[in-house]
Amino acid sequence: MYGTKLCMMTHSGKPATGKDFIGREKELAIIMEYIKLGQSIVLVAPRRFGKTSLVLEALERLNKQGFYTAFVDIFTNPGMDMLSANITGEVLKNHKLNFHFHKAKTSALDLIKNVKLKALLNDFEFIAGFADKNRNNWELIAESIDFVNAFSKRHNKNMVCAYDEFGDIAKFDKKEELVKLFRSKIQQHRNSTYIFSGSHESVMQAMFVTRESPFYRMARIVHLSYLERDALIKHLQSRFREEGINCRDDFPEQIATITHCHPYYAQLAFQQTILHQVFYKKIPSINELLQQLIAVEKDYIEKVWEDIYTRRDHVLILKALAQGSENIYGRLKTSNINVARALKNLEGMGLVFRSENGKPFIADPIFNQWIIQTTS
Repeated sequence: MYGTKLCMMTHSGKPATGKDFIGREKELAIIMEYIKLGQSIVLVAPRRFGKTSLVLEALERLNKQGFYTAFVDIFTNPGMDMLSANITGEVLKNHKLNFHFHKAKTSALDLIKNVKLKALLNDFEFIAGFADKNRNNWELIAESIDFVNAFSKRHNKNMVCAYDEFGDIAKFDKKEELVKLFRSKIQQHRNSTYIFSGSHESVMQAMFVTRESPFYRMARIVHLSYLERDALIKHLQSRFREEGINCRDDFPEQIATITHCHPYYAQLAFQQTILHQVFYKKIPSINELLQQLIAVEKDYIEKVWEDIYTRRDHVLILKALAQGSENIYGRLKTSNINVARALKNLEGMGLVFRSENGKPFIADPIFNQWIIQTTS
């Protein structure tokens, strides 16, 4: 019985929804106000920082307030034809027609015979194109992008459409023609507002910040940081009580400290604590928990390290930051590297953040600990 409950309630690595969603009220308030003003936004943060969770929570709240909503994950779409279908299906979900569409979209006969879709085809003929084996994918994606606004306009509603991992759109189009198509369409939409989110900060900034980019100044940029410490501690206290786990009063605070209030690692620490309780009938010490987090993340961390190891400047800076260097420029002045440029590259990769006073630090707290223990 306890094992079933464990599987249902202590996952990590998936979008957090419902009671698993932690805090983020400040970020939610900013997003909601921008959307209500008709202002599109760009949400930027490294992977596993809770972007998807935040976007899904915002869409759910907006939907309850009467908005149409759509969520499209660019990362999970292998080709433009599937991307077009997913955009269209997400829009149709607002009238619970997405199941009928996905079931019938490969057959023109099924589309025509489907009573619930037939009336829709009269207004949006392009949908029949999904069943055409000779279809033009560029025309279909163009129509799908416009469908977001056209459908909401047709029903006198406001639509909020979220494109998650938008930076991955480059995989479809190395010449940025698709990005330009999105921009040319979206800038004409009056019934729709957009949330773009992405993990690779340098890519997202290139799309939305540089003067030459297609989306220059089209959307407000919101940078996602760590969870608020007090909100995380209260959440952990509540979840431990729900699971019947008696832990020391300061244990949730210690978790907040070793995870740096990182959303993914906070979830993982909670999960590992429950597993330790199941197998050893006690909660781990905070050091045991830290070593478990490092062990669980070993493959991921080693891959990150492998990817940057050929860059001597990156390696030296990460080692210096892990050692807690207060003056990284002074510490590395004899290393014959351009510290400022390397730091900027690492920030663009999402590996380094800056504190409010401008000091750089390693964004991933468990990666930071791994560097201390492995490379010193």
